[in-house]
Amino acid sequence: MTLLKNYGRFVILIWIFLTIVFWFRYIPDSSMLEGGLLAFCIMSCLYPFTTYLSKSLLQKAMKQKRMLLFAGQFFLVSAISALFIPAILHGFLYLEQSGFFPTSELLLGRSLLSIMYINALLVALFVNFGFCGLRFHEQSMKLHEALVESQLQILQQQISPHFMFNVLNHINILMQEDIDLASSLLIRYSKILRYQLDSDKNSKVSIAQEVQFLKDFIEIEKVRWGNELTINCSWKIEDNHQAFPALLLITFIENAFKHVSRGISEMVYVNIGFEQIANSICLEVENSKSNIQQEKDRVSGLGLENVKQRLEILYGENYDLTIKDSETTYYTKLVINL
Repeated sequence: MTLLKNYGRFVILIWIFLTIVFWFRYIPDSSMLEGGLLAFCIMSCLYPFTTYLSKSLLQKAMKQKRMLLFAGQFFLVSAISALFIPAILHGFLYLEQSGFFPTSELLLGRSLLSIMYINALLVALFVNFGFCGLRFHEQSMKLHEALVESQLQILQQQISPHFMFNVLNHINILMQEDIDLASSLLIRYSKILRYQLDSDKNSKVSIAQEVQFLKDFIEIEKVRWGNELTINCSWKIEDNHQAFPALLLITFIENAFKHVSRGISEMVYVNIGFEQIANSICLEVENSKSNIQQEKDRVSGLGLENVKQRLEILYGENYDLTIKDSETTYYTKLVINL
């Protein structure tokens, strides 16, 4: 998230903004130089206390779940930091009396220490509450981001073992019939496994890597099916280096081969079209279906539900998934705006 990455800069901008606000508050009753220096001194005085309170004590309290203790610490630190503001005001009052600054209305009536301290305490409470609120929001966003990443990893790893078992079984058969073909198939399958393992470490890959993974998958299916299945593929990629979530598209292609029709008298095919233009990605997959109703297993549709959840987490409303399930064909179209 951009805000999390630039949180430090954002906090500094808030301090600068507060300094300017206090400066403009003091200008009507003092000179620009005196008002600016006074605002800078007050903010500089509060900065270490506020930073310690929001960055150290608050994070510790959140980890240990001791927010009641933090409430006491909040008022204690605020009360201590407020002690320094009257001293700063007296310092500027002394500078006015010494002729360093012209006499102003800003410090008139500031000789009563109790009133000065109450005003300083209100300022300290206001500033500390604001920055602690920002820090609390930041920590909540970090926890949410960690939760989302954890969910994505879980969903990413929930890939059906159906393909793995079929490939290994086919390789076992080919070892007795065609060793060279079995070896070639095993090499391609090892590339697929390596990609899946590496994708656990990298949340995103290049679009070229994801497409190559899909092509390797399809090549293995071509070997497995032989002449029994017609496979048509179209690949159009404008930017090979475009970042893309790993293993996001495989479910649609895997389902096509898993549920494609089987039969001599039927037209058996899988059509795959992929296009990446600018920040838009489109994947279309269509496969023939058998007229004979197939019994669904317990995990049927799990992969599709997982990929839908990933799409919701990653893109929210910036994607469109169309699914058309007829008696003879199954068609999916996924459009993503990166």
